[in-house]
Amino acid sequence: MERKIGTRQIIFILSLFLLAQFIGLLLVIPSYSPSYSYANNTIPQQGSSISFFFWFIIDIIIIILVLMLVLRYYKGNMFFRLLEAYIIIFGSFFFFMTLINDILPNIAIFPLSAIALLISLALLAYKIRFNKMRNLITLITSIGAGIFIGANIGIGFGFLTLYLLIALFAVYDYLAVFVLKFMIPFAQEASKRNLAFMIGSSDLELTPSKSKKKIKKEDLQKISNPEIRYMAERSGTPSISAIMLGNGDIMLPMTLAVGSYMISGNLFTSMMIITGAGTGLLFTIFLLRKYKIGLPAIPPLFAFMSAFLSLAFIISKPSTPSLSILTGAAALISLLVIFATLRKIGRKKFEE
Repeated sequence: MERKIGTRQIIFILSLFLLAQFIGLLLVIPSYSPSYSYANNTIPQQGSSISFFFWFIIDIIIIILVLMLVLRYYKGNMFFRLLEAYIIIFGSFFFFMTLINDILPNIAIFPLSAIALLISLALLAYKIRFNKMRNLITLITSIGAGIFIGANIGIGFGFLTLYLLIALFAVYDYLAVFVLKFMIPFAQEASKRNLAFMIGSSDLELTPSKSKKKIKKEDLQKISNPEIRYMAERSGTPSISAIMLGNGDIMLPMTLAVGSYMISGNLFTSMMIITGAGTGLLFTIFLLRKYKIGLPAIPPLFAFMSAFLSLAFIISKPSTPSLSILTGAAALISLLVIFATLRKIGRKKFEE
């Protein structure tokens, strides 16, 4: 059955993506503003920051290696459920900690952590029991993880290190899809198992068909809606309209936006990052509709975030052009790599 990306699905995914970005930013404004961090001595010490950054990179490398081995040799379900449980507890814990701290700013750290952990465990139990609310749970965990990483790396190391980390993730996403080729199979497994690693929207639509060729019976039996089945038997071809977006694609732009605000307190820069990320997502969807293959989302997101950051630095910090030049160059290089890769893909499809 033909697959495509419909307008409703684009609006739905873009709305959820932008909603997550703005919620993440709004959550940190009262609790993690620069003045709050300095006043409450919540800025990590340099030693602890280096240790966190080191182990964070090591964890990413280990996860990549494990995923490659699992997708190649493992056919069970337990690993995926354990990974989902870890992501739900980790991400939602920091989400609810930040949310509760916004509501009750004077609460002590122990009851705050205990309440957040209990809610996170309840959310995990619900997902295990009913296997529902994938989109909502993915948004919650992505926001929580984005706040945590943006806070630790942004405050501990500064904007440039955080920005370079996002650049490394863009390179990793590119390699995972086009070179190592394990990210698309992983996304397919996560979608098939309804794991809270991504948000998605799908629907069944009927497209006009000029062909007189009848649809196979086994395809008709998959259509549960009797009206669509009736029309499909006579005058049209059913197509699945669907789109998926991974939690990393949601988390990383928020990490940069949150970290940028916590470092400088400049809300304009964070808003430009989110605007660039939304533009990059629309560009990615355009490429998906045109080429009809799995593509990495982080490189286009990074390219347009960099372009909008360059513009933000020109407007807000015209006396220090170095950051504007750096982010502008990163945007240009990223887009050149993307277009070169797509040209190669287009040529290969033409030859086939």
